[in-house]
Amino acid sequence: MQGNRAVLWLVVLVVFVALMFLASFLTGGDKISGVAPIVMTAVGVIIVFVVYLATAQSDAWEIGTRQVVYMAIGAALYGVFNYIFNTIPMPSVSQVSLRPSICIPVFFGYVFGPVVGFFTGAVGNILGDFLTGWGVYPAWDVGNGLIGFVPGLVLLFADKKRSLNFLTGLVAVLIIIVALLIFINPEVPGPWTGEIEDFSFWAGAFIFGGVVVIVLRFVLERFSVDLAAINLWGTLGIIAGIGFAALSDIWINGYSFATAIIGEFAPAAGPNIINSMILSPILLAAYEAIRTRTGR
Repeated sequence: MQGNRAVLWLVVLVVFVALMFLASFLTGGDKISGVAPIVMTAVGVIIVFVVYLATAQSDAWEIGTRQVVYMAIGAALYGVFNYIFNTIPMPSVSQVSLRPSICIPVFFGYVFGPVVGFFTGAVGNILGDFLTGWGVYPAWDVGNGLIGFVPGLVLLFADKKRSLNFLTGLVAVLIIIVALLIFINPEVPGPWTGEIEDFSFWAGAFIFGGVVVIVLRFVLERFSVDLAAINLWGTLGIIAGIGFAALSDIWINGYSFATAIIGEFAPAAGPNIINSMILSPILLAAYEAIRTRTGR
């Protein structure tokens, strides 16, 4: 059984990579070029497969007809909504947009597992950028995959509540680190223009977002452990996914560490965290209400 899961998981990853290269071939926007994007794609794929190998005995990795259907629905929804919201840019050193749709990979990963979450985020991002005409950005495709993949890891835990304290502390520490990095050096040169840009606003935004995420954990937990858990797992997924993409641009686009974290990660992750912590619990609550009503 585990051997079959490994093969199916590899097939999912191969399909993702194949779709990425197909989109690159067909797009009128930026195409995959150079070794760095390919290397970073390989690194991301290896990371998620290693996590699978370390926990292969868990039913979280089940891949059947239902999971394939969820992958297709999730990727299509995320792609279409990304296409719609890609028209709302955020101040950044790269193409960063406001994405309320970030709740889709978070939700699909948390409810249906890490494989579904990864495919939803990764392929949905490919589709959205392709429809927008931007092109293909492999590290960001992998990063969006991680946004769905990480919340799916909650299924590795028999008791979701026991993971909440650790997650609360981890998320708080990560947000404080990012905020301090911005406070220390809020101004970074734009990589294309060389002009100095001030991103000090995002330091306060991260502090605000971090406080709200942690407060919501305790508020939502009174109603449902799942509502509190999706909030924290979604935040961790966004930090991991956007962090992977932004750090990859140090090698892919030649960004400095400060530019990658302050000028790219913060403007992308900050709004995504806020969108996710508002919309993901709402989406999950609606889903649970429908399940209860239909008895499924």
